[in-house]
Amino acid sequence: MSRRRDFYQDEWFEHRPRLPADGIKAKSQRGDFGASWWGKRWISALESFGYGSRLTRGRTYARGGAVLNLDLTPGQVTAKVQGSQTTPYRVTIGVALLNDAQWTQAIAAMAAQALFAAKLLSGEMPPTIEEAFEAARVPLFPRNASDLKTTCSCPDFANPCKHIAAVHYLLGERFDEDPFLLFALRGRSKAQLIEALRALRADSAATPEEPAPAPMVEQGPALADLLATYDEPGAELAQLAPHIAAPELEAALLRRFGDPPASIAAELRAVYRVITQAALEQLFAGEE
Repeated sequence: MSRRRDFYQDEWFEHRPRLPADGIKAKSQRGDFGASWWGKRWISALESFGYGSRLTRGRTYARGGAVLNLDLTPGQVTAKVQGSQTTPYRVTIGVALLNDAQWTQAIAAMAAQALFAAKLLSGEMPPTIEEAFEAARVPLFPRNASDLKTTCSCPDFANPCKHIAAVHYLLGERFDEDPFLLFALRGRSKAQLIEALRALRADSAATPEEPAPAPMVEQGPALADLLATYDEPGAELAQLAPHIAAPELEAALLRRFGDPPASIAAELRAVYRVITQAALEQLFAGEE
C-alpha cells in the first residue's frame, strides 16, 4: 500500500479505496450528525478534540455503510469497520465506568427533580442532566481526548483513525434513539436507573414535610373599575408566545411504553409522523 505522511494532519493517508460494504449506514447523509441535543453533545466532544481530516473521512465511512456492527457493553463499544483490506478492522472505544458511590450521588441529584424521571421515562434526556453528574464530580460526556481509550487494528498510526471516527459518529445516532445507552456505557442499565430513581422518589414522598406558609394575597382592583375593559386582553396575554413545532424526539410515547406487539413499531412510528405533519400543515396553512 502506497502511503505518505502529512505532518500537518499527523496521520497516514491511504491511496487505496475502501472496499464496498453493506453495513450500518448513518441516518444523516448530509450536514451535521445527531438529532437530539445529547447525540449532538457526544459528537461535538469528538469534534472539539481537533482531529481534522480524519473526521471528514470518518463521516464518509459512517454514511457509506463501512461500519459492519456496533456493540455496546458497560465501559466499552466494539465494532468492525471495512477498510481497504479484505479483513475488516476491529475498533474499540473505552469509557471509564462510574463506581457505586458516584452513581449514588448522580442518581440522588436526578431524583431530587421530578422532571428528570418524567423526561427519562418518555425517552428524553433532561437538558440539565449534566448538573446531576457534576454533583458526583464526574462528567457524563467526554471532556478531553484522554477520557476515551480507542484502538483500531488498522495500520494507521493516527488515533483516532477514520475507522474509529466512523464508529463514534454512529454511536451518537444510537444515543439519539435511546439515551439510556449513554448511562449503560457508564455502568447502569435502564432498568437499574429507573428502579433507583423510583425508589428515591418514593422515599421522598413518604417523608413528611413542614407545611408551607400561607401565600400572600394581593389586593386587586375593584370590580367596578374593570367593567369598561372586561372584554379586552390584558398585558399578560400579550406576552404569551406559543411555540408550535414537531417534537424534538419522534414518537416519544412509543419509547416510553416500549416496543408494541406484533412487530408493528415501524408502522406506528410512520403513523405518528404522518399525524404530526398533517397537524402542522393544518395549523400553518394560512400563513403562506
